[in-house]
Amino acid sequence: MHVSLEGKAAIVTGAGRGIGLAVAKALAGAGASVLASSRKPSAALHELAETGRVYPVAVDAASEEGARQLAREAETRFGRLDILVNNIGATDPERGAGFLETPDAVWQAMVDINLMSVVRTTRAALPLMLKQGGSVVNISSMNDLAPAPPIPAYSAVKAAVTNLSRTLAEEFGPRGIRVNAVAPGPTKTAMWGDLGDADRDLAAQFGITLGRFATPEEVADLVVFLASDRAAMITGTRVVIDGGLVKSVV
Repeated sequence: MHVSLEGKAAIVTGAGRGIGLAVAKALAGAGASVLASSRKPSAALHELAETGRVYPVAVDAASEEGARQLAREAETRFGRLDILVNNIGATDPERGAGFLETPDAVWQAMVDINLMSVVRTTRAALPLMLKQGGSVVNISSMNDLAPAPPIPAYSAVKAAVTNLSRTLAEEFGPRGIRVNAVAPGPTKTAMWGDLGDADRDLAAQFGITLGRFATPEEVADLVVFLASDRAAMITGTRVVIDGGLVKSVV
């Protein structure tokens, strides 16, 4: 199946590395022009910009002003916006601390980074997207419905991201905007360090059916599909990509 995004304009937040970088690369590879935001654009992102389809923007898109700046940049550069991928995210800084040892400051940080980044960027981008319709893909987590006690704040806030995705799909679907959430399981990103093949040992411990972690590129392929017209009848859904880790049918 060929997926073409020729003529489409996209924003990807948190695009400096990991899943965000892979998504920016995959969208551009499918033909889209991509505004790729990062507080400090990485060398890899600047290298990707040499393709001529990816435009790094040094901005904190999790902030209200940063989100507005990113939307203005999209309007100035592209004159339209068809795709928004909300990828900014971070997990509890002290994994394993548990609920009683997780202070308010951590809870607030998780809300601001994981949820309010989606709220602010989507709110800033929607007026431009509504002119012709488009697709929003929010990067949630399998922990939204399979919460992990070592990361209570992250798990709870990602559940809110998934819930918000459904709410936005309902409100804006009649106006031509599709909204979906992608829920990755363990993925070979910098959060896990330099795993090499050690992810297979961890996968066995975690009970991942396919025996390994996902790659950022595999998550990016799913995002591209959901963003494209090939998924024109899909909205308000949550798609898990975890190699079979979550055993629930819900």
